[in-house]
Amino acid sequence: KEPPSGNDTLKMSNITGTSTTLSRLEQGTVYYIWVAAVSSYGQGPYSKRESETTFKAPEPPTDLLIYPSSDCDELIIKWTGEQSVSYRVHINDNKTLIVDKNETILSDLTANTEYTVTVVAVNELGDGGNVTGTGRTRTEAPSISLSAISSTQLIITLTAPTES
Repeated sequence: KEPPSGNDTLKMSNITGTSTTLSRLEQGTVYYIWVAAVSSYGQGPYSKRESETTFKAPEPPTDLLIYPSSDCDELIIKWTGEQSVSYRVHINDNKTLIVDKNETILSDLTANTEYTVTVVAVNELGDGGNVTGTGRTRTEAPSISLSAISSTQLIITLTAPTES
C-alpha cells in the first residue's frame, strides 16, 4: 500500500544502511513514518506506519503556593505542572534544588525572612517556563523560663525572638 502524498509528505532517497536521522523537525509534533526498500529489482512494499512525537520544552508551572511550615526555618512550596518533568527550585538566586515532584520543603532558612522562589520546568530539551513568588518564614517563638519564688508564686520570664 502506498503512503499518502501531499504537502506533508517528504520522500527521501539514497539512504544507505539501516538508520538515518531526521533533523529540523518541530517540537512536540507527531511524525508518521513509512519505509520502502529499493534495490536493483525495484521498490519493495511499504512497512507498516510508525509514529513518534518529538520532545517539547515543558510548559511553565502554575498555581505556585509558598507558605511557612510549623518550623520557623522552613517554607513549603507547591505548584501544578506536567508529569515526567523535573523542576529546578531557586531560592533568592543563591540556592538551587532539583526535584522530580510538584512540591518541596525548603529548610535551613532564617526565621521571619521573606524569600523569592522561582520554579523552572526542565526536560530533555532544557529549561521550559518558570513561575516566581515570595513567601515569609515564621517568626521564632519567644523563649520562656519559670522560677518559683514562693510556695504560691512563679516568675515567668519571656525572651523575645531576635529580629531579622
